Amino acid sequence: MTSRLFFHGLSPTPGVRALPAWVLTAALALTGTAVAAERARVVASPPFTQVLEREVPALMKEAHIQGAAVGLIVGGKLVYAKGFGFADHAGKVPVTPDTVFVAASLSKPIASWVTMRLAEQGRVQLDKPVAEMVSPWPLAKSEFDPRQITIRRLLSHTAGTTLGGYQGWLDFKELPSLEESLAGKTNGRGAVELFAPVGAKFQYSGGGYTLMQLAIERTTQRKYSDLARELVFRPLGMKQSSVAMTPEVLAGAAQGHDDDGSPVPPRYYVEQAPSTLTTTVHDFARWMIAGMANTAGAHPLSQAQLAQMYTPAELTTPRAPNEAVYGLGHFIERLGDGSTAVGHDGRNQAGFRAKFLMRPQSGDGIVFFSNSRSGLALDRIICLWGADVAKVAPETTCKKS
Repeated sequence: MTSRLFFHGLSPTPGVRALPAWVLTAALALTGTAVAAERARVVASPPFTQVLEREVPALMKEAHIQGAAVGLIVGGKLVYAKGFGFADHAGKVPVTPDTVFVAASLSKPIASWVTMRLAEQGRVQLDKPVAEMVSPWPLAKSEFDPRQITIRRLLSHTAGTTLGGYQGWLDFKELPSLEESLAGKTNGRGAVELFAPVGAKFQYSGGGYTLMQLAIERTTQRKYSDLARELVFRPLGMKQSSVAMTPEVLAGAAQGHDDDGSPVPPRYYVEQAPSTLTTTVHDFARWMIAGMANTAGAHPLSQAQLAQMYTPAELTTPRAPNEAVYGLGHFIERLGDGSTAVGHDGRNQAGFRAKFLMRPQSGDGIVFFSNSRSGLALDRIICLWGADVAKVAPETTCKKS
């Protein structure tokens, strides 16, 4: 834009009168102002962006990561969004902040939003027995009482249910029903069972989220994917996000890769609440910002609702040493300066890795998506970010593996 404005006055088209000198002077002044503003903007970029520019390419090279996208939020604003490497097997399609990635278990915090919005509308009750929402009961009988299971317990992984994650299916047409999945049609992962008293301990359970999805669909008489779109994605303008994992959706997404960079075929999952989010850095950053305090833009959930999600779930027995702390759909951790951060990671058999971490009260956060199984190496930038915002030495907490 600068060059077009400047040279338009110096080289008039034949037959067109040259611009007056005062116009040129004003144009030069505007140009100088624009350049100065741009330089100020660049200089004002958060110092941590330099860490990302250095670390991400290096980690990708070391771990044979095909592609990745990273977003950095400071003060409730997305200040950095960049793609690295390639989205496709052939290495011809560069990753951008608008590249669609499979985000796997980042579906769970989205599910917490769907559920909280339904609760706000009175369409589900967080503390109502799920057995009253799902009949006949889809899990096998056990020595533990399923009538104590609630939506809140399923969201917090404290319902005593098994099956951490899913294998997925290579053929979309093979997808089972939710009832069949819960009963054991999981491509080798087994059935969802009760293994402990409800509320006694934390046990990460994608199976519990599948049970919750079934309860939501039975109660509302709506598809879960439609509810996610109406209650979360549409209000936040997340136009490239979905949990309806279909061949059409995956055709427009990044392609997965193995640890050595070789192609991995796509996999399909019927378990949408725990597994099937597809999204972009730009979209997911919108959701993160909406989950922070005092930020601009749409806020579908109240601060009271968000506080519930960011509060550690209560247990009926003492928490085990070094046990993960989880709220509703979010892991909760304490950074080096004592501030609270919430986040989640995601990974699946199709070669995707993702993770986000944010401090809701200060409006800071970071997210990455990768289309390689080895993308786990990018966890380092999350750790470095945590050390940076907490003002602690990264050498002690972010040692390279």
